[in-house]
Amino acid sequence: MSVFEKIKVLDMSHALAGPFAGMLLADFGAQVIKVEHPHGDHFRPLLGGAYHAAVNRNKRDISLDLKNPEAVGVVKKLMVESDVLIESFTPGAMDRLGLGYEAAREINPCLIYCSISGYGQTGPYHSLPGYDVVAQAMCGIMLCTGHADGPPVRIGASWIDMGAGMYTALAVLKALLERQDSGRGQRVDISLMDTALSWMSPLIARFSMSGELPVRAGSALAAFSPYQVFKAKDGYLFIGASTERFWLALCQMLGLEELTRDSRFATNQDRVDNREELTKLIEQALASRFRDEVVAGLRRAGIPGGPVLDVGQVLDDPHVQQRGVLHHLEHPDLGPLTQVKTPIAADGEMPLIKTPAPAVGQDTRQVLADLGYEDGEIERLLTSGAAAAPPS
Repeated sequence: MSVFEKIKVLDMSHALAGPFAGMLLADFGAQVIKVEHPHGDHFRPLLGGAYHAAVNRNKRDISLDLKNPEAVGVVKKLMVESDVLIESFTPGAMDRLGLGYEAAREINPCLIYCSISGYGQTGPYHSLPGYDVVAQAMCGIMLCTGHADGPPVRIGASWIDMGAGMYTALAVLKALLERQDSGRGQRVDISLMDTALSWMSPLIARFSMSGELPVRAGSALAAFSPYQVFKAKDGYLFIGASTERFWLALCQMLGLEELTRDSRFATNQDRVDNREELTKLIEQALASRFRDEVVAGLRRAGIPGGPVLDVGQVLDDPHVQQRGVLHHLEHPDLGPLTQVKTPIAADGEMPLIKTPAPAVGQDTRQVLADLGYEDGEIERLLTSGAAAAPPS
């Protein structure tokens, strides 16, 4: 039995960050109810439904139109029974609905109220809507990504959204532990911008010490060379010769022993300063070699490195398959679907994926019944548009 099975979470968030936080708590065993507009979360159709499905598993779903006062009344009843509330509206929106933190605290003083927004609940930008890509632009990461002679580059995955969700789940765990002593809930304020700055902290620390701005170096790490992606005969691989031992071993493996006596590459700093020339020499040696052959050689020599894989190749990787981090299921609407489990193995077991992401309003009737609504009241809420559910 999970220690979270008695924890009730009201997930009023949308898009990625909040739903990911709710999903993590659901994976841990919490009872998570997602509150969704009758038209559905606007992320539902993206990538054929994959985005939504990836971050809303193990939840129940109630569909409510929060512009209807009766729907707001349902949420207030859910607040009474909940331990945690997660919302990701622009600051002020929940207050205008009568569901802000102060109102929630009056309803349930033990409620842990988590707000996720672009810039937080305070500060000059607090009222602006938040987006992962805008936070990437504003936190400095785009000017650390890509090639020096090219434009700033967005990181491919929604790195900040998912990070904010992870911090939210961590904050909930902290707040639940503190509530055991205090008996009180608390307000949790998570922002995409703060999350992005947290991920940037090593580069921020470096700038504060030296005044040096991070440089864009493609796949390379500015501090080491050779430490980047290289092209072999049939594909790309990463080689990370970050120490003198790795450098000497790489030269021996590739038959480039003469480079160890070349003054241009005598030290790591020399290799960084002459990265372009060194990259050309290494790629010349790799041009006649198959990628997997080179990767096997790196592993035998103990040199950090690996193949650059596409998503399909990742799913077929024998190590990934053996680890058991993938879960294959049949989604009732989307068909065959591969999900990644929450990657925390406790005593060899990762959290179970028990149910796929629910349909809009899939559990509306049951959730309302659990709150004490009679059948006639439920039908009235559905007829008025305050709530929505699939045809019974």
